Amino acid sequence: MDLFWSLPRTNVPGLDAELGELFANAQRRRHDSGTILSDPGVAPERAFICTSGTLKVSKILSNGREILITILDSGSIWSDRAMLRGYWREVFVEAMNPCETLSIEKEVFERFVSERPETLTHFMTRIGEQVSDALTLIDDFRGRDVASRLARVLVRFSKQHGVSKDDTVLIDLPFTHQDLANMIGTARETVSRNMARFRAEGYLRGGQMATLEILNLNSLEALII
Repeated sequence: MDLFWSLPRTNVPGLDAELGELFANAQRRRHDSGTILSDPGVAPERAFICTSGTLKVSKILSNGREILITILDSGSIWSDRAMLRGYWREVFVEAMNPCETLSIEKEVFERFVSERPETLTHFMTRIGEQVSDALTLIDDFRGRDVASRLARVLVRFSKQHGVSKDDTVLIDLPFTHQDLANMIGTARETVSRNMARFRAEGYLRGGQMATLEILNLNSLEALII
């Protein structure tokens, strides 16, 4: 699978301030829901940061099927080509709700990263995690049932985007059942049936274009067999 790299909200000490300075005079754009920010056939060679809203990164497979790779929210950084040249083919970014982005030239961003070895290490670690996620996705398609694949995605959302509240985890992402279907390689109706099952069995509440509440994360993780 061709790869697209991104860095969700960074936790490198001091990096947020440096990134703020780097993007201080960046090109600012607002995007409506459904806007395609990056064309699969063009590599504009810029680095981006999302300052508000949520975006999804999708991959078009050779058979024409769309696979949702990852979701980016406020604070995420990504690049069309900046560190993984040649991996841009057939990957595009779409606004899931109204959002705002800043962008700078590829060369400026690459110089910033190359001058900070600890930042480069952090970025490469994140890219390695995405490689692992891609391989897991491929393995899931071959050997796991839909319930297990769906549970893995919900657990991943919980850990990457969730906010703990008492004994539950809140996931406030504007995803649809079709988005989940695109992420695990199945039909929307199949996702809807499994989400209904998860609600009936007390694993979660909500889950369609609204805040999803994970009621029992441990039980959900146990489904990943």
